[in-house]
Amino acid sequence: MTVRRAIFALLIAATLLSVPVQFLIDSTAENLACACIVAASSLSVLLYLAWSRALEVQPLSSFALLGLCMTTQLGAVLVQTVAWTAVSKSLYSPLYTFATLALYQGVALLTHVAYRFFSASRPAAPGIFRGLFEWAGVYRTPSCGALWFMGCVGLVSYFFSRQDGNLSKFVMAFNFLAWTPFLIPFYVREIGPSYCNAKRNRWLLGAYIGVVAVLGMALNARGIMFVGILTVGLLYLLAGMRSQTLVTRSSLLRLGALAAVLLAISGPLSDLTTSMAIARQWRGKVSAVEMIQSTYSILRRPALIQAVKAEAAARARYAAYDEHYIDNPVLGRFVTTKYHDNMLHFAALIASPDSRAILRDITVKFLWSALPAPMLDFFGVGAAKDVLNASMGDYLAYLGRGTRLGAHIVGSIFAHGIALFGPMFPFVYAAICFVLFGLMDLLTLRSAAGIGTVSALGLLEIWNYFAGGLSYDALTGPFEFIIRNFWQTTFIYALVFGMARWATAGGRDNVRALHVPALQSSTAPAPD
Repeated sequence: MTVRRAIFALLIAATLLSVPVQFLIDSTAENLACACIVAASSLSVLLYLAWSRALEVQPLSSFALLGLCMTTQLGAVLVQTVAWTAVSKSLYSPLYTFATLALYQGVALLTHVAYRFFSASRPAAPGIFRGLFEWAGVYRTPSCGALWFMGCVGLVSYFFSRQDGNLSKFVMAFNFLAWTPFLIPFYVREIGPSYCNAKRNRWLLGAYIGVVAVLGMALNARGIMFVGILTVGLLYLLAGMRSQTLVTRSSLLRLGALAAVLLAISGPLSDLTTSMAIARQWRGKVSAVEMIQSTYSILRRPALIQAVKAEAAARARYAAYDEHYIDNPVLGRFVTTKYHDNMLHFAALIASPDSRAILRDITVKFLWSALPAPMLDFFGVGAAKDVLNASMGDYLAYLGRGTRLGAHIVGSIFAHGIALFGPMFPFVYAAICFVLFGLMDLLTLRSAAGIGTVSALGLLEIWNYFAGGLSYDALTGPFEFIIRNFWQTTFIYALVFGMARWATAGGRDNVRALHVPALQSSTAPAPD
């Protein structure tokens, strides 16, 4: 059996098995119906990716489709089943939520089929954007030294991005470069020992992970501690889903050992994230050293951590807004079902024409706020930035239930779209997905046979595309990505990569014409 078939067989088997287990956990009709909806919706995506060449030709957009399925539905049923918890537990309207998520996942799936039909698999010419990206070096394979250079730039940017002012907002755009060293093990595995000194870079990466962990505690930023590791994990998952190599006994043993390690550290990681959440009350009020000391002190008090978790769960039962769904906060970062459930509930309460008019006005202001401040001043709408004092989730909860603004709670593109467009939103969402698919796949290099090789920038963005590429917290999110964020990220990557090439190799790449088997392409990046 190939690695590809083994991965899909495992996911399909787990999906099918979750239905009878959910029946044993909670035999109510509502819970069983939810489990069946999730299983049917998830199987449609898994079978589509398993039976088609979508992952080979359009890897990033296909992986984003899998991410939509995993973060909104399949992840919920798998995690809750393992935890022996009903998938419908703690949700306002379980049937409505899962049916709505399944509907829009179906829209995304059908849109991807249409997108693949209209997308040329063997383009005769690279096109304007691909030609520009190739000239800028986006499709080149970075050398090991270049990855370290860019990683240091990204890490330094974190020190300045937690300050107030316009400089902080500018520097924050460089944060994603901090994950570039995490690509080294992947390139070593796929390219071979000619890429770099694997042993030396393994030790350096271990030290880098320690620095990142300390920085995460100092800044009380949990994301910086986990995104790099999650990126590597998703890269191996994508590579495995495209791999036609046979499964061996040694690979199974390594996978089992990795699963055992992840299971062993899941508890401590959960306590660490809770400790950082408790210590957040001192963020910005104490020094970085004191923040680390506070976090470590809380981590050594397991009774306090468990008491805080129990208090949060009890308080959530009576609060107007409740985010509690997955008990493990680390696994909870993968599952966004509860956020969509909250927003769908609040959006359904927005019934008056005045409330909908207010929501439309706020949405327009959010759309304007996606533009740079100088452009807003030019158009005379600079005040639009004021709406960012609250999230779109805040406004949906405020208009639906009267909760306070300014909490920056997580919203839902589906709830926001339904509140604005009603039954027309599936068509709006299909158009959005079509454009998003096209932009994501611009970060892949097409071979003459049409096979897509993911660029280094695409590898860096794989977590963002998987976790929220098709599921933003507001309808304005895709607009901001399309008109600003995608191009901004690409420009920053090309700029810093160019500097890295000059700094590490005198203006020329150390790595020439590299071939990456797992993310394969019959053509390699051209040398300088």
